[in-house]
Amino acid sequence: MYRSLSLFFVVLLTFAGCTGTPERAETTGADTLSASAQTYINQGDYLSAAQLYISAAKTASENQRSTLRLSAAELLARGELWQQLAPVLASLDPAGLDPSQRVRYLLLDAERALAEHRPEPALGQLQKISNPESLPDFGKRYYQLRAEAYAMTGNAMEAARQLIWLDGLIDDPEQKLANQYQIWEQFSSLSDDALQQLLTSPAPDPLSGWIELVLITRQNARNLQRWNTALDNWRIRYPGHSAATTLLPDLLQQAGRFGARARHIAVLLPLSGPAADSAMAIRDGIMTAYYQDTLEQPELRFYDTGGNPQMLWSIYQTAIQEGAEFVIGPLLKDSIQQLARSGDLPVPVLALNQISSTRTTLPLYQYGLAPEDEARQVAEKMINDGHRQVISLVPDTAWGSRVLAAFEQQFASLGGEILAGGQYAPNSADFKIPIEHTLNLDASKSRHRALERLLGEKLNFEPRRRQDVEAVFILGFPRQARQLKPQLRFHRAGDIPVYSTSHVFAANPDPSLDRDMDGLFFCDIPWVLDYEGRWTKQREQLHSLWPNRSQRFQRLFALGYDAYQLGPWLESLNMPGFAYFSGATGILTLDQNKQLHRTLVWAQFRKGRPQPILPREGQNEPQSNGRSR
Repeated sequence: MYRSLSLFFVVLLTFAGCTGTPERAETTGADTLSASAQTYINQGDYLSAAQLYISAAKTASENQRSTLRLSAAELLARGELWQQLAPVLASLDPAGLDPSQRVRYLLLDAERALAEHRPEPALGQLQKISNPESLPDFGKRYYQLRAEAYAMTGNAMEAARQLIWLDGLIDDPEQKLANQYQIWEQFSSLSDDALQQLLTSPAPDPLSGWIELVLITRQNARNLQRWNTALDNWRIRYPGHSAATTLLPDLLQQAGRFGARARHIAVLLPLSGPAADSAMAIRDGIMTAYYQDTLEQPELRFYDTGGNPQMLWSIYQTAIQEGAEFVIGPLLKDSIQQLARSGDLPVPVLALNQISSTRTTLPLYQYGLAPEDEARQVAEKMINDGHRQVISLVPDTAWGSRVLAAFEQQFASLGGEILAGGQYAPNSADFKIPIEHTLNLDASKSRHRALERLLGEKLNFEPRRRQDVEAVFILGFPRQARQLKPQLRFHRAGDIPVYSTSHVFAANPDPSLDRDMDGLFFCDIPWVLDYEGRWTKQREQLHSLWPNRSQRFQRLFALGYDAYQLGPWLESLNMPGFAYFSGATGILTLDQNKQLHRTLVWAQFRKGRPQPILPREGQNEPQSNGRSR
């Protein structure tokens, strides 16, 4: 709406200042330009519409030129023609614009920066707008852009805060509901522990009302009676909260469509054969979730799939004949392939691994601890932290190449550049060659040797690493990571941030060994990194029951735990209000290909122990406009 209004006023302003031209001619010229532009707009041809204004600016007076170019720029932004927008904005001098023009320029430049995945410059431009609520749209676009920028930096808390401010400016019921779902999405992307940390005290405020609503919904949505009781208490604590009259009725309507837990669940796992230890850890997790189930407990039956994938289809059929209404497993990829090729699955399956990302009509859900998901999150974290030029060090294996490919694809899609990559032998303890290669130290040494040959004498020399590296992505297991980090420091790269996946941490703190990884950032599941919250007690119970297996297979135990919990939620993950499942393995979401993806928790090694990184709160909040929040 704002852009349409801007275009209307621009047309009037464009010709209002013409000298030596009759008033009737000004009106006729404005009408002609507007009509011609509108014809292209109706056709979706924003480039041609913008070119009309750019052409008009060439012959316009100096004070009209900026107005015409701004109109062209707004049309290009409306058509998402960011490459064409850049030179138009570059042709404008912000210092020469009047206050209203300058605000339009700043909004456009911020929008372009976000389209290029550059949230920091976008926030910088928006920060220059001192009174956004004096704008024609009362600052709606301003707050929306700030929310997008903070979300892009991974700051869900501040993104939600901006959307809460925006909520107070929206009167249209449909727009208000859509905006509140954006608020809900930002908070839903955070773990329970993170949300608890963000609750404000002592007096309840609207932001805390949103956080508490997410928490009590997660804890009670499967039991409508208990949820309604919790909601009654929430309404008392937050009288007049905006979500109570807009979002909450929609959530309750969705909750009425939840599926019940299956009355008979079959679990297909390779309880014998090479993968037996992993399968038993998953089984332990399933059984723990089963005994903690607050719903009516189903019949739970386990089937050993062994190591022969050819037997999988017959085992699946046997489980159905014996009454199974839902299947958890199989675990091995070959076995999942058997089901994927079946053409018909009369009972839904939650496979515990991932085989492909292709669309399927089968009720075959794929859920696992995919390292590719983690690599993509590392790429996002590095970009969010402002690192766009990086190097990588990964094992020279098929696994290393596959995970690196996922990292590279995601990093490049976000505007990052991988300057160099090194591969190391998986059993090596000396990473000198790949480190020197990626840091260009070998080239520095070659130049030194060439200079000595040229001069015929020995020279004092200290090799210099390349100076354009902003961060390092490493992939490996604890043994490699404990050596990679100090060797990077030895090779004059100790000041460069290092990021990795969960594989660098053995899931059991060992400060005496892990101190060498101090400073390293990595992502992992909440089950592993939660030392005081929701998962601590369960982890201790697990250790008391299975001390050996619980130490080695914590992540697989969490996989089994979530797999059981997920059953009734699978269909609801397609609903906007319940698209995020907070589990032991992370915040889980479902894509169009029925693959589940995990959003993990971030931590940094300090004194040999991983310290979770809490969500950040933004600074310099906009001042209230006096409207309700």
